[in-house]
Amino acid sequence: MNLQQLKTNFLRFISGTDFSKGVLLAFDMVLKVSVAYYFDAIPIGVSLAIGSFLVAPSDVPGNLKHRLFGMLTALFLGVSVTLLSGLLQLNIWLELPIYFVVIFFLAYISVYGFRASLVTFTGLIAFVLGFANLGGDNLIMHAALIAAGGLWFIFITSIYWILRPEKHQELLLGETAQLTSKFLAIRSKLGNRNERENLLKEQFNLQISINDLHESLRESLIGNRKRSGRSNSARRKILVFIELVDILELSIAHPVNFQKVDELNEDFPEMISAIEKLLILMSDRLQDISNFLIDGKTIQSHKKIPEQLQFIDDLIETYKKTEPYPQSRPMILLMRNLLDYEKKQYEKILSIERILGAINDRNKVKLGYRKIEQFITPTDYSFSILKENFSLSSTIFRHSLRLAILMIAGILIGHFFHLQNSYWILLTIVVIMRPNYGLTKERSKQRILGTVIGGLLALAIVLLIENPWFYVVCGVVSLIMAFSMLQKNYVGAAIFITLMVIFLYALIQPDAVNVVQFRIIDTIIGAVLAIIGNKFILPAWEHLEIENTIANTIEKNITYLKEIDKYYHNKEKLSNSYKLARKEAFLAMGNLSAAFQRTSQEPKSNQKQYASIYRYTVLNYTFLTSLASLGTFIRTHKTTEASIYFETYVNYILKNLQAAIQKLNQSVQLEYNEDYSLDAAEEYLEKENQKLHDIRDQEVKEGYQEISNTLRTKMQEVQLISEQLKWLHQVSINLKNITSKKTYERLF
Repeated sequence: MNLQQLKTNFLRFISGTDFSKGVLLAFDMVLKVSVAYYFDAIPIGVSLAIGSFLVAPSDVPGNLKHRLFGMLTALFLGVSVTLLSGLLQLNIWLELPIYFVVIFFLAYISVYGFRASLVTFTGLIAFVLGFANLGGDNLIMHAALIAAGGLWFIFITSIYWILRPEKHQELLLGETAQLTSKFLAIRSKLGNRNERENLLKEQFNLQISINDLHESLRESLIGNRKRSGRSNSARRKILVFIELVDILELSIAHPVNFQKVDELNEDFPEMISAIEKLLILMSDRLQDISNFLIDGKTIQSHKKIPEQLQFIDDLIETYKKTEPYPQSRPMILLMRNLLDYEKKQYEKILSIERILGAINDRNKVKLGYRKIEQFITPTDYSFSILKENFSLSSTIFRHSLRLAILMIAGILIGHFFHLQNSYWILLTIVVIMRPNYGLTKERSKQRILGTVIGGLLALAIVLLIENPWFYVVCGVVSLIMAFSMLQKNYVGAAIFITLMVIFLYALIQPDAVNVVQFRIIDTIIGAVLAIIGNKFILPAWEHLEIENTIANTIEKNITYLKEIDKYYHNKEKLSNSYKLARKEAFLAMGNLSAAFQRTSQEPKSNQKQYASIYRYTVLNYTFLTSLASLGTFIRTHKTTEASIYFETYVNYILKNLQAAIQKLNQSVQLEYNEDYSLDAAEEYLEKENQKLHDIRDQEVKEGYQEISNTLRTKMQEVQLISEQLKWLHQVSINLKNITSKKTYERLF
């Protein structure tokens, strides 16, 4: 990374919303403590600052209603836990059962999803802080001040986001464009069969991040419709987001399987190289769009992409002249289909540029908000969710029990060994503990590494510089950086958290060496407890639970296929049910990719079926790729009327997928018929293909060297649809076969 790139990244960081949130929180907390210090009432300032600290984690993107609900709930829970822990002044053996129930309840709330998990975090932090005795002797006053400080922070952060709502949306759009750019760059390299497996894994991981950004944007752009619905700028941002979603679909929907790619690479490597260059150029163009959204940089116009598109078109014509005809026709049609998809990709990029170029244009953009709001994933807060998950079969239930057991163990270790600031053990467990082993292990490593680096760095500074005001400045900067990096760079966050703690103690007491020592020891104890607990106490192994994720992915692909089938028959305006099915299929694939990633982080002894799970993941991804290709072609081209033989293929594919799901112990009812055999359907498609080829051969004999657009489109349709149907059918067979009884028992 060069100096210019470092400068760019730094400027992006300080202009980002994470940094601004860190500054806002640090300013609020420091102001409260400083004013209290001026009036010789530091305990009051600390209590007010704790209120801000407890609310801040729940301040996440979304519409104002959801954000306020999350922050107010977090504050209520934080105050309640503070009161409860303060009132428990019993014998430790009488306190422990109550602690166990409280911790379990707090952790169990996360069953309601991501925003609830942040509320859970606040409650657990409040519980831990109860052991730090920061509130003085007046418990009621301490709790009241926490409530006041939290309410004040909710007020100022709400004002902040009301005044500048668009900045966060632009950054999210910019980051989405950036990751989509990387996705295209990876796609450009898939022609290399030697690197394909590693690239596919990288692509899986990247799609997880893109899906998360898509969900955040849906919540932010669509969820805030009542406040910004009249804003033309907001509407145009939604249009940009829609185009980015379509670009992802198009990049996934390349109308070829890898076998065909390899054949083309052997016969005509110049074509593969040209396509790779084109994808890189479009990737760079999306990066320019990202730079515009994030940094405000001008999008420079150039002719490289149109020139490369023309170059590919010329290559196809050269191939036609040099290769024997009509034997070369299938490969020519394949290349034409590839070029056609890339042209549509470029049209989407141009569309984004046009939208951004007129982002403040006063011409109104009409959007049906009642329709697009369906794309927000709803959150169910019903009591039935708690009831359904109250069993050992629930990952969250086991996690809650495990966390409660480990927190009690941490309390006992601190009590019997008289460790200084032993609540750091509990804090470490709360921060790094995750429902599964892989994420907990990774978080533990990051926490220990960050604590050690931060501790040693802070110790060196304290020993070299003895200036309280310097400690104050460094502490405030560390606080800002810690909160700014918490979501995206936990090692960095852990470093700055440790720096902040050491500088704080350096102001209070001179012996910073002991503080560093105990900080590192307590962190290691907490991390070890978390790792051991996740491995041996009601472990939630991903490889044992991934079957449900696989089955769900297949179900979503089924729904997507049925919507494509419906659209091919009706050829009406694209319905929201089609778009929703597409969204759900992509999200399900992202969840499967994430689950596969987590299996790779589990102990080697649990990875005996790793190769098979990877096979499932690749097959499902291949199926979705082919499905997206089929759907994209049908909705972007003027196609002929769907035949009964198309339906035959669809029914056989559905039958295979149903069988796969049933063998994964899922109950799904599908209707299909077998009025026509698959052989008859294949024969029909071959005849239709030959009929079109005969027409073209006759045209050539009559001296018509240039093929008409109508005939070319029909030939492309027959070839692509027939190939995709055959490919989908084969993949569905493979999915059914690897869930055979013998394989199923071995894997699961």
